Amino acid sequence: MLHIPISQIIERIHQETGLSIEEVKDQIKAKIAKLEGLVSEEGASYIVASELGVQLFKEADKRGPLKIKDLIAGMRSVEVIGKVTRVMTPKTFLTKDKRQGEVGAVTISDETGTIRLVLWDQKNTLIKEGHLVVDSIVKAKDVQVKQNNLGSKELHASNRSVILIDPKGISVTVATAMSAKKVAIRDIKASESASILATVVQVFPPKFYPVCPKCGKKVTLAPEGAICAEHKTVAPNQSMLINFVLDDCTDTLRAVAFRETAEKLCGLNATEAQEVLTKDGPELLQEKVENFLLGRTIEVEGFVKENINFSRVELTAAKVNFNPDPKSLAINILQGKKHG
Repeated sequence: MLHIPISQIIERIHQETGLSIEEVKDQIKAKIAKLEGLVSEEGASYIVASELGVQLFKEADKRGPLKIKDLIAGMRSVEVIGKVTRVMTPKTFLTKDKRQGEVGAVTISDETGTIRLVLWDQKNTLIKEGHLVVDSIVKAKDVQVKQNNLGSKELHASNRSVILIDPKGISVTVATAMSAKKVAIRDIKASESASILATVVQVFPPKFYPVCPKCGKKVTLAPEGAICAEHKTVAPNQSMLINFVLDDCTDTLRAVAFRETAEKLCGLNATEAQEVLTKDGPELLQEKVENFLLGRTIEVEGFVKENINFSRVELTAAKVNFNPDPKSLAINILQGKKHG
């Protein structure tokens, strides 16, 4: 079943109509009031989009390749073209019937966004034999769009999917800038995507958690083993998360990053970080991460959520750029002079 998050519906209406985010939200609230509460916020957003001529599902039935920004969780048999920006080493696992499976992944990008392409079983031969590498152009056909446990979209390629590498006559331009709205920390609001240019002023120790090797979702540890809600008992992999604090001279903001984003921020992948932890202890691991990240001015894009327990907003980081635009840095410095 196709499902578009309410935040994505609002953003799409905003982009296609020119209405501000607040104006879109006001129209949705007005529609709920007009229908006397008989429709949900999501339902009202669909009605508003339709009335404004915004076709939310127009790409679902389109033939040919889709842009990454137009992918919707639940789509099946889609075609996507992108450039490989990262390759993750395949890992093996045991299925419920004790069969050995294998899962790997690459990150692909186009001019509209970035997404992870998960490869199952025989498809990982492309990585192991060195055919699928960074800067390869990938044309993935008959793949499925899923939503992972962090709320992000992923592409999944099964054995029936077709993966073409460096097809003739196809080039891909990768977006270099962050796609979310750039805002100062003092102006961020919950339930919105934001791009923050700030300095990392505090780094907390990396943490690890067990995930299912098949779907990547967090597993529950029980006496009988690691339990995945979808794949039952599994031999888990370890994934990493890191908490850190950003300061842009207007305010400070706590942020958290998971998986590949956490690894990029730490300068270590999960396996390397655990090796340092086991061999040298938590103090040296913390020192390595701080030496790499603390004091760096970075651009971070993610989704802002409200932490009810601590009465504050926090950022779940999805992208990080260690080389922000010089003009943005200059503006940030001027803000520091103004607000310092």
